[in-house]
Amino acid sequence: MSAFALLTRERLRKDPRPPGDVGDLITRSLSFSYGDVRAVADVSIDVPAGTVTALLGPSGCGKTTLLRLIAGLERPEAGSIHAGGETLSTPDRVRPPEKRRIGMVFQEGALFPHLSVAENVGFGLPRGPHRAETIEEALTLVGLSGMGQRSPTSLSGGQRQRVALARALAPGPEVLLLDEPFANLDPALRVELRTEVASLLRTLGITSVFVTHDQEEAFVMGAQVIVMRDGRVLQSATPSELYSRPANRWVATFVGEANVVPGQGGAEAADTVVGSVPLAEAAPATCEVLLRPEHLALDTGDAWEVEQLEFYGHDTLYVLRDDQGQKLMVRAAGAPRHVSGDRASVRYQGPPTVAFEA
Repeated sequence: MSAFALLTRERLRKDPRPPGDVGDLITRSLSFSYGDVRAVADVSIDVPAGTVTALLGPSGCGKTTLLRLIAGLERPEAGSIHAGGETLSTPDRVRPPEKRRIGMVFQEGALFPHLSVAENVGFGLPRGPHRAETIEEALTLVGLSGMGQRSPTSLSGGQRQRVALARALAPGPEVLLLDEPFANLDPALRVELRTEVASLLRTLGITSVFVTHDQEEAFVMGAQVIVMRDGRVLQSATPSELYSRPANRWVATFVGEANVVPGQGGAEAADTVVGSVPLAEAAPATCEVLLRPEHLALDTGDAWEVEQLEFYGHDTLYVLRDDQGQKLMVRAAGAPRHVSGDRASVRYQGPPTVAFEA
């Protein structure tokens, strides 16, 4: 039996809990302010045990503050936090961070430069017969086997973040919090590491909350994505539902490229500048209709002028303008088939979409 398995079995023997309840993370009506600034406002989230939830939103929307509240680094002004069936925080009582089985990975890694890699990973582990084995297994999990004696200063940025992840995993946490851990990495390494970490977290089955302002990263990491703005939760959904059925116009434009055009709604379709568009649900008579660029196609015609284009290898993004000044983005597979100045018509070829009240 591995050191992680031994650690988990011993922990549960001392503190038995109902099967299926261990690891659930819940907040209810959570609020917190920095002075006069409301950072978190009436936030209620549910993170099912063993899953990864991505917290997505722009800088300053309250994502990191919510993580700090969950970790016990801040006391809520209102509401509560629960994990594994236990209450961790209320306005009257906050369990200290060291008393919570919560691991945290920060944007900077926050490693101790005067300690070796192994000493960093084992910093929060109790002394015992399986300590060295646990450290090595944690390093193996993150792809750093045999590097325990190295100094953190001799590692690359990606390797340092792996060490920080190993340190958070080593104690066998019930909940893992990751605060934009890849933000300071170059793009190629960022993509590689997030894919590896997403796979690792799903394999380990650790309840995790991953903070990011990058929509693509949130979709890769999260089985559930929670969108925040101005301290509030705007929508909680799977990545596919969030993309295809955003709750409002702001969410639609934040989670991907989006055309939001005026329309005349109905029960099943809306009339727009690209013709009739099928709707997922009835829309008001005067509405705004979401058109994703990949759901539009260019045809022969002269209603639109190609203003600019961007070729990405696998596809081309066109920006078009009509005679009234309305702009559209259209994505088409493959190399460009038009150049700036060309005229074309546009039609909708996607699934039923959503419309918002104008």
